[in-house]
Amino acid sequence: MKKLIIIILVFSFAWSAKAQQMGSFSQTMENQYLINPAVAGSSDAMPVFLGYKRLWTGIDDAPSTQMLTFNMKLNNNLGGVGAKIFNYSTGPISKAGLNLSYAYHLNLNDDMKLSFGLSGSLYQMNLNRSDLKLEDSNDELIMNGSEKLIVPDANFGIYFYAENYYIGLSSFQLFGRRVDFMNEKMNFNQNRHYFLNGGYRFQVSDDFQIEPSVLVKYVESNIGQWDLYVKTTYKEMVWLGAGYRSDFEFAPNDLIISLGVQQDKLKLGYAFDYNLSDLGTVSNGTHEIIFMYMFGQTNKSAYKW
Repeated sequence: MKKLIIIILVFSFAWSAKAQQMGSFSQTMENQYLINPAVAGSSDAMPVFLGYKRLWTGIDDAPSTQMLTFNMKLNNNLGGVGAKIFNYSTGPISKAGLNLSYAYHLNLNDDMKLSFGLSGSLYQMNLNRSDLKLEDSNDELIMNGSEKLIVPDANFGIYFYAENYYIGLSSFQLFGRRVDFMNEKMNFNQNRHYFLNGGYRFQVSDDFQIEPSVLVKYVESNIGQWDLYVKTTYKEMVWLGAGYRSDFEFAPNDLIISLGVQQDKLKLGYAFDYNLSDLGTVSNGTHEIIFMYMFGQTNKSAYKW
């Protein structure tokens, strides 16, 4: 296999086999359904979310994520449902699919609730061979194997929440299926991903709220990461956030800055991740835009979590 092919595939499969099998957002606290199916139906409103994230701008074929989600409460205390359409891509490899969720909610008392969520996924892994620049056009990567592979999967989550705080635990890609494109030289596992997150909202004055949160991510390929994030909101209309991301060995990864506005049923947010590792010397940072519209609710409580 030629050196150029190896370079391309190392970059692509490093993304696919490790932490970037699932695209993640720095502003996850604005839509926790992204990482936990048990969140479906936890709000009285029906939030519709659209997100775009481009990692490491300035680097050709760097990873990007696009996401469309919605979730809603069912009538008669029947729980909640949700759906997610997603696309992750980098270089010649992309992963696009659909995720459908159901969550059952228990009222522990007048304020605290506990929910359990399960979701099923169906996604397509795609290898775009036209993006592979080969020295040998007869290389077996071109001549053999498949360009597309359909993969089923499942996800599970638990969510404990109240008006001013929450804790969530979830696991994605439970099947742990091996993806091989029908070629022994191009294979990797869809490793299980685990997410643990929590946050608290402090009403420090009539005008200001402060919401610290933490998100811990672990992949069974022995990769871990944690985010510390603090968001300050003014009059429930404008927010400014700052965060820090590191791996489990406390090596710095990213500084995160976010800002956003919300008015009635609408939320719009932007985040910039500045990479603190050597990657930051060749990258112009990561950009993220989110848009959320809350159907069926007009008061501010629709933004509960």
